Amino acid sequence: MRNRVLLIISAFLLVIGWWISMPDGKVRVIFCDVGQGDGAIVWQNQTEMLIDVGPENKKMAECLGKYLPFWDKKLEAVILTHGDKDHAGGLAEVERHYQIEQKFSSADLRENDVIRFGGIEFRVMNPAETGGDSGGGASDNENSVVGELKYRDKRILFMGDATMEVEQRLVWREVLKDRAEVLKVSHHGSAEGTSEELLKLVRPRLAVISVGKNSFGHPAKEVLERLGRFGVEVKRTDEEGDVVIVL
Repeated sequence: MRNRVLLIISAFLLVIGWWISMPDGKVRVIFCDVGQGDGAIVWQNQTEMLIDVGPENKKMAECLGKYLPFWDKKLEAVILTHGDKDHAGGLAEVERHYQIEQKFSSADLRENDVIRFGGIEFRVMNPAETGGDSGGGASDNENSVVGELKYRDKRILFMGDATMEVEQRLVWREVLKDRAEVLKVSHHGSAEGTSEELLKLVRPRLAVISVGKNSFGHPAKEVLERLGRFGVEVKRTDEEGDVVIVL
């Protein structure tokens, strides 16, 4: 009798989990708390794209397991903004649990490339047409993928680990010309990024800083002060855990 009751309860919980996970058409962007690194899930119905996968600490795989339906083991796309371990180190662990249909890196993507699924669009702004991973000694951060995630009239700007020089090129060449509601702050809030030129143009209402315990001084005091002067609300994964945005 006891075993039968437990079986009924288990079946009930599975049905509840299935019902909660039913597609509702909304786009969710989850900035996972992966420690000192970057990892985000873009999820609509049964379609998912990852933008970076965090360091080699299993936290990205845990974040996927936390939010995605337990039966969904396929990821439509993974974008690695660059090869640093804090952005790409978690890939092997993710691949142990999920089938990845397409993988992209800064070696594959160039300015104006567009990745689409459903009504979601990710438009690449950096690296430029010339340069790339092997172009003239440019650093990984300079070649970091920068892109705009767009759904209907909502935009989230993912800055990877881009430097101020990259930001200024995007602004001056008018590669970046639209406002974005949300800014994923460059390089965990490093003082090398998030320039006034960028903030004047983008005017985000919310900035997300993906950061963990570190010895680099991230996020930098001047970056936090700069965001404050522009009236931007700041959410940090080291303080709030996962940051979930519904578009």
